[in-house]
Amino acid sequence: MSRIPATQSPAVPGSTDGGGRSTDRRAWVIDVDGCLVRTATGGGAGGTPMPRAVRFLEYLRARGERYVVCTNASQQTPHWYAEHLREMGLAVEDEAFVTAGSAAADHIARTHASGRILAVGGPGFLETLTGRGLDLLGPDRWQEAEAVVIGADDTYQTRWINAAALAVDGGAAFYTCVDVKWFHGGIGKSIASSSAMAAAVAWVTGVEPVILGKPSPALGQTLLRLLDAAPRDVTVLGDSLVEVELAHAMGSEAILLLSGATSAEEAAAIPAGKRPRHVLEDVEALFNLLAPEEKDHPHE
Repeated sequence: MSRIPATQSPAVPGSTDGGGRSTDRRAWVIDVDGCLVRTATGGGAGGTPMPRAVRFLEYLRARGERYVVCTNASQQTPHWYAEHLREMGLAVEDEAFVTAGSAAADHIARTHASGRILAVGGPGFLETLTGRGLDLLGPDRWQEAEAVVIGADDTYQTRWINAAALAVDGGAAFYTCVDVKWFHGGIGKSIASSSAMAAAVAWVTGVEPVILGKPSPALGQTLLRLLDAAPRDVTVLGDSLVEVELAHAMGSEAILLLSGATSAEEAAAIPAGKRPRHVLEDVEALFNLLAPEEKDHPHE
């Protein structure tokens, strides 16, 4: 896995290290849907950039700040999603884009030496797994599976869900990319398909899956390795409570935006020990906080 080069950069306003001292280095984990992009489809597909989102990433790049864009989407490859964002003007390289699917592939490749995996999901998800050298089994070979992993798809087939349940019931490790109920991208909500399929297998087998996307510690470790950053130097930016939970799992700080999955009332109800560093309306409000001299310039 490539790493984002380390650089020196100013801190987020008000951020401190564990001893209360102001830091001068920042690295960012940035959500896509409901944060950078307003969309009804996972990973930013078919959406439009949030106001100032393009300028926000330009600002980070100009100041040499490291960032990884991370989505809980898993249906396509990181390259597919990153290319789509670049077409919108959002400066995201392939190596700086992490999906729940790529995080799952990284974890499984590290922890299951045989690589014999029963994977349920769409073609892009399967391509992400094979790109890590994993041997994906067909449903007729479920007895050989060391692990089962479920990602997103539009057209799940009963024979694959049956094979996944049989493999888990037979003792295979069980993973899911996400366990959130709904997808929020700033335009309504829709069911998180991989969560629903994983819940079906869990209901049948009585085995709960290990989550490998947000907010799992496994994903947090992947992100820290990619950024090559200390946890205290990382800010996780997102519109959902899972991003706040991810930040706590990483030992990092969070900025929560109210432009997608979380209402102001839900943000106010977060327990004191788990609150984000800042709660802001959207990425435009964050950009204005970081670069007040550009606040009155025309929006991108």
